Formats: sequence, C-alpha cells, structure tokens
Amino acid sequence: MQEARPNAVVVPIAAYAALVSAVLGITPLWLDEMQQLVLGRESLAALMRWVQLNPGASPLPYLAQRAVVDLFGASPYVARIPAALCSIAGAAVFAALCGRFGIRSRGWATAVFLAIPLQFRYALEARGYSQGLLCALASWLLLLRVRERGTVGAAALYGASVAVGLYSQPLTLLPVFGGLFWLIGERAVGRRTKRLILGAASIGVLSFVPWYVMQRQALEASGTMALYFFSWRQVTPLVLLHELSGGGYVCSAALLVGAAAGLAKLRNRRLVALVALVSLAGPILVDALVNYFFAARQLLFAAPALALCAAGGIERWREGGRRWAGYAILLVFFAAAAVSDYRLATVPKDGFGAQARVLAAQLSADACVAVAPPNHVLYYLFLRPELERMVCAEPPEAARVVAVMSPYSTQGQRDQLSELLDRSYEKAAVLQSGAGEIVDYRRR
Repeated sequence: MQEARPNAVVVPIAAYAALVSAVLGITPLWLDEMQQLVLGRESLAALMRWVQLNPGASPLPYLAQRAVVDLFGASPYVARIPAALCSIAGAAVFAALCGRFGIRSRGWATAVFLAIPLQFRYALEARGYSQGLLCALASWLLLLRVRERGTVGAAALYGASVAVGLYSQPLTLLPVFGGLFWLIGERAVGRRTKRLILGAASIGVLSFVPWYVMQRQALEASGTMALYFFSWRQVTPLVLLHELSGGGYVCSAALLVGAAAGLAKLRNRRLVALVALVSLAGPILVDALVNYFFAARQLLFAAPALALCAAGGIERWREGGRRWAGYAILLVFFAAAAVSDYRLATVPKDGFGAQARVLAAQLSADACVAVAPPNHVLYYLFLRPELERMVCAEPPEAARVVAVMSPYSTQGQRDQLSELLDRSYEKAAVLQSGAGEIVDYRRR
C-alpha cells in the first residue's frame, strides 16, 4: 500500500472536503444544534452564561459559530461551517502525524480516519467537537515537535494548543495526559525537553482553571447536574463496541482488528497506546466521578490513535504476504462506515424539522400553535420565524389550536397540554403521529 506520490494524501482530503460541502445542509438542525444557535443569538453575556450551565461545554466553539452566523446568516449550512472546516483541517494534521509514526500509506490512513462515523458525524453538526479534535491532533503533533527540537518556541506552541483545546472541549485533556504519561518513561527525551513539555502543558491546563471554576459554581448554583446520572449499564462491553466507531458493531470490530494488528508495527507505539487507552477509559472514569451520563461522542478523541493503528495493521498484513487480510478488513470497515455515514448525512436526528414544515403548512389565520413543553416553542420559531405571531395566548383564545408535542416532551407534559385544551376544544385530526405528535383542535 505504498503511495505512488508523496502528495497522494491530498486526494482523500480534497474528496472529503467536497463531500462534506455537498451534504452539509441536507438534514435540518436538531435539538442540540438549535440550543446552541438559539441562545447564541442573544447577548454575549447571555451566551456565556448558557455555556457555563451546559456541562462539559467550553466557549470557543460557540464564539466561532456566532461570528460565522453573524456574518453569513442563520441556516443549517452556515451554522455547520466551523465544524466542517475544523474536520477538514484535522485531516491535514492527521496526515502530518502519520509520518511521525512510520505510516507510509498516508492516503489510506487518512481515508480510514475520515470515514470513522464518529468523526464524520461531528463534521456535519453545528457543535464544537470537531474543533476540539483538531486541537487534540495539533497538540499531539506539537508534542512530537517539541521532543525533536527541544526549543522554548516549540514548547510555547504546544502549551497554547493545549489551552485552545481545553477552551474548545475539555476532553482534549485526555490525549494530553496520555502524552505526558508516555513522556515519563521515554528515555530518548532529555530532562530539559521533558521539563519544557511538562511546563508548557501545565501552563495550558492552568489557563483553563478560571473557566472551570466559574462553570462549576454556575452548575452548583443552578442544580443542573442533578438532572443527570451515571450507571455502569451505560458502558457494558457491547455498548462500548457498538459506540466506539459511531458506526455499529461491524464497523467498530473491523477498526479494532486492524488496530490490534497494527500497534506493534508503529513507531512511537507506546505513545499511541497510552493516548488511546486514556482517551477510551478517561471519559468513563470522569462520568462515574461527576455522575454524568456516558455518550458516544466522548470516545471521539481516541479515533486518531485507532486510525493510526488500523493503518499500521493493513500495512503489516501487506508486507507479510497477507494482502488479502488487509483488503478484507478495509472492505468491511469502509462498507460499514459508508452505510453509517450516509445515514448521518441524510437522515434527520429528530422530528423538529418535519414538524416545523407541517406547522407552516397547516396554520391558518384563525389558528394558533401550542407546544409541549412550552419552552420548546423557541426551536419551532427558529426554524420557522413566521410562526412567531401565531403562538397561542394563555389560555388559548383562537378558534383553532394546533398542539405540537415536541419529540423530547415527556408524557406528563403532553398530558398537561391535552388536559388544558380538552376543556374548551375537541380533537379534529391528528396531523402527525409518533415521537413528535401534532394534533388539530377545534373550539367546541
């Protein structure tokens, strides 16, 4: 799998950039994206307050998105531009990392990394995870550069990347810890260089402390963390295998088989192993300590290490005369990843977009819209601003009420709205059923 040209890596990155650009706006915004955007339109102080109340959030992705939306307007495509650009830039940094670990086929390795569904998902979502992944990759590359050069300037860049990473996504600290654990036992690195790396990383981490303290105080005052809980049932081996790649059991298994075969081939393999181990185990331990629910996105920062190992495994099989094994694993992985990536790009994650279209088509001059829960009306108004003048008064006075049950409404919230409307209205039709129900009520 040796590349014919040194710049062959440009081909998968350019193809990926074209693909992301083509599919970026296909699906409507879903709840998590809209929460970030709706509050991002308020004052800067209100935005920062909401970020503080969002567990695990950091301000830089919100500020970057706000700047782009202010410049080009609010739309699914525009809101996702920062995430897409960070993912594309991350591919270039990953390709640069490949040479540091002895990967000759950088094009194939980069294609594997980009195809990982967990990575692909956050290239298409208006959230900050791809920005965090870009910073984690940059920190990894700069760590190796400090080891090679041993200069204060290189160390300063590394420390800055650690700080920017934390202000993009706090879980970027895990790959940094993996690198520092590697540094402890690395005999090829001089004491002065080790002190530079440790000092730079410490300064980067300390720069994040003020934000961490403010966020923790805000969360404690609001009681937000009481809404979440951790259970070891969330992280059973089967769950972790399914979620590891973001593409299901087959995709994850193929990635792991390639990674297991390739680790021994890599240069600096102890560094790769420690980064992967800390990035996989760290989120689970953190969730257990702070009693926060486990989510697959927390495993994102292990994706580069797994992709490097898998690429090494494919090269190892090729060189050992078992080319068929390498191509078989590639075929299985890419096929499973393609199915998952297609769904991520084309299938809406919830029903807000579909419901908003129904509302826009069904509401007439004598109608108003009522939402359960009431605070979710903001999301329908964001998707369809023309609905703002048609929100029901309390209690409703219109001749017709279109009752919208948000996809995330509880049964109690639905029952509360139904009981309110049943006093003066009767059901005329169910316009949409399922997780997000829309019911047409007419006054008796």
